[in-house]
Amino acid sequence: MSSNMSRATRLALALYPPSWRARYADEVHALVEQNKNSRRDVASLAWRALPAWIWPPAHLHDRPARMRASLSTGLLSWSFLTGLGLVFAQLTQFQGFRPAGHPVINASYLVFDVALALSAAAAGLGGLPLWLVMLRRAHRERRRRDVACLLLPLAAPAAFLAGLSITVRLVGGADGVSPWWFGIITLAGFGLAAAAAAGPGLAMRRLKPRGPALRLAATAGGVAAGASVVAAAASIVAVTGLSLWARGFAGYHHHVVPGIYLALVVLAAMVTAVSAARGARAATQRG
Repeated sequence: MSSNMSRATRLALALYPPSWRARYADEVHALVEQNKNSRRDVASLAWRALPAWIWPPAHLHDRPARMRASLSTGLLSWSFLTGLGLVFAQLTQFQGFRPAGHPVINASYLVFDVALALSAAAAGLGGLPLWLVMLRRAHRERRRRDVACLLLPLAAPAAFLAGLSITVRLVGGADGVSPWWFGIITLAGFGLAAAAAAGPGLAMRRLKPRGPALRLAATAGGVAAGASVVAAAASIVAVTGLSLWARGFAGYHHHVVPGIYLALVVLAAMVTAVSAARGARAATQRG
């Protein structure tokens, strides 16, 4: 029983930011063990992880480090959330699922399109100066690994589009690809999106950029995250509406798949919003 609770304590500590764990994990773990790993202590420890992300202790790391950490985490979660949004668009709007007599779904589609476009524009335009600063430095200092990481946001989408074109030509039919191939393509897309998002984060960790470009990227990340959360909320409304009012459409008379989608969207939106809030707060602080 105690070993299970000790494992639960380690899992609760894993929810905290890396800088917090490096400073406090051993002390807190010993303290909880002294209290015999009570369920109440472990639950309280896990619950307090969220404020540690939103309001991190200022003495653990400086503002640039906080912005870099938030950008790295936020970029991964934002990419996943955007990928979910594109899957949503493919399985709803592009299929013409617009049940008559329910304008809320069409309104949700419109809000989703506008918010997702705004999110992508904010992320791209706000992050471009920082990306150029890091790329020039990595090229000047002959950091080939960092150059490769920074080029992943360009290489990964190109590889995905090339693979998609070849796949559709080889296995596609009059109605497109089969559901199995659609699933494979979707998983490949999420994998490449994760690589494209992780690349700049790894380069940022090694190059440690500072200055106006970093602050701009962190601020733009907050805008992009806010817009993506609005897009996620619109997709939740649309999927819920389709499940209630469009049972004749394929897939929406079963609640398992929409339920999984909604759970993933909520989780990704929470991580994106928290990470972006930390970075934006650090970017706008004075001193």
